[in-house]
Amino acid sequence: MTDTSYVDLERLFNPRAIAVVGASTKRGVTWDSGNAYINGCLRQSFGGRIFPVHPKAKSILGFPCYRSVRDIQAPLDLAIICIPAAVVKAVIADCASKGVRFVHMLTAGFGETGQEEAGEIEKEITAMAKEAGMRIVGPNCMGLYCPEGGLAWNGDLPDKPGSVGLFSQSGQLANMIVRAGALEGIHFSKVVSFGNACDLQAHDFLNYLARDPATDVIACYLEGLKEGRAFLEAARSTALKKPLVVLKGGQTEGGSRATRSHTAALAGSHQTWRGMCRQAGIIAVDSLTEMVHTLSALKRLPLPKGTNAAILGGAGGGSVTMTDMAEKHGIGVPQLSDETVERLGAVVPVQGSSVKNPLDILPFLTSEDNFKFVMTLLKEDPLVDGLFFALPLPFIFHEKGRAGVDAYLNMIARARGWLEKPLFFIIEAFNTTELLLVGRAATEKMAAQQVPVFPDFEVAARVMLNLQRYRDFLRRA
Repeated sequence: MTDTSYVDLERLFNPRAIAVVGASTKRGVTWDSGNAYINGCLRQSFGGRIFPVHPKAKSILGFPCYRSVRDIQAPLDLAIICIPAAVVKAVIADCASKGVRFVHMLTAGFGETGQEEAGEIEKEITAMAKEAGMRIVGPNCMGLYCPEGGLAWNGDLPDKPGSVGLFSQSGQLANMIVRAGALEGIHFSKVVSFGNACDLQAHDFLNYLARDPATDVIACYLEGLKEGRAFLEAARSTALKKPLVVLKGGQTEGGSRATRSHTAALAGSHQTWRGMCRQAGIIAVDSLTEMVHTLSALKRLPLPKGTNAAILGGAGGGSVTMTDMAEKHGIGVPQLSDETVERLGAVVPVQGSSVKNPLDILPFLTSEDNFKFVMTLLKEDPLVDGLFFALPLPFIFHEKGRAGVDAYLNMIARARGWLEKPLFFIIEAFNTTELLLVGRAATEKMAAQQVPVFPDFEVAARVMLNLQRYRDFLRRA
């Protein structure tokens, strides 16, 4: 398909009535059962009507059943198909006859198999839908998650809406991104897993999310593009208004082979992809962890004006290794301005401390006044574009307990306002159960105060560079 015009997907994400073809009378709910989608809608408090479709059952999960989509006496915005590939064509014909607006096909066994006959059936289904004016999500995908629209592919996803939009060729990755985001206090407006993309494609979802008032940051997992030009045009237009963070699978020869067997995608050259991202303003990431923390930073931090940073929190060898890592990732660790060094040196005890960058002054940061003093100096220092602060969690916890940790966290939350530059706050995982629990609680506390927390220095450095490159794109555009 070559039509790159805008597709209104409002009734896809906010349907008024849903048919679930493949609902089951069996006890228990598997991920590929229509019942999982019904339970997901119930968890998300879906406000419309749900119509299970089953050839024999009278009711499923308390909803009256229908033998066929044709038998449903109500207009349908969405049909979810969870049945074997061999019988999908007949159901697509029923949906077309009924006037269903959107079809989501969980069913796999089409183009991704590499079998000519299966690929031809996928083409036939696509043609049938096009003739009827019906749009398809999939096949071979988990489909839709939209807390405000009352949709989810299972009953375990968070029911709290957010403002991050996500479209993903992989259902598993979409599921993982949603759950990992929730742990960091990041929630989603609209999510779609779109698999083989026989009809609706990446640029269709991107164009919709770019215009969606409920979405202010967009994330994407791609394995390949059928219409690369349309996607990149949409990406550049979108990036001027909203950040677009993309994780691309198939970056190696082996990964490219895997994408073809997963979603029938053609991955293309990784170097070519990176070059296209720079031109289009796409924030390209290399891992799920980097993606989630980049989203968190985009939501909560100002964009840095450059790539120079102060480092605070390490001591001795820790400071050295953080500095090395920063500079390997393109982050400069310059000596602070003469005025900053002089004013710090006048109040920070010389013994056991260093007022040069990286800063070794943690014993000085025991009061809010001292904290504010240091943050204000770094705010005014023209050589500092951001601050990396690694929390010495074991020391604070063992010295002052959980109450002391909470008090310190409260100062750091206020420090973001004093600094007025991006604060990359790091809480690393530790090897005792007690410290792991304290660290998890600290992360949740900071997320509630809209302070992003990074799991290690390397992730924080990569995220700072991502934000700075995006700012450069906006400045050039």
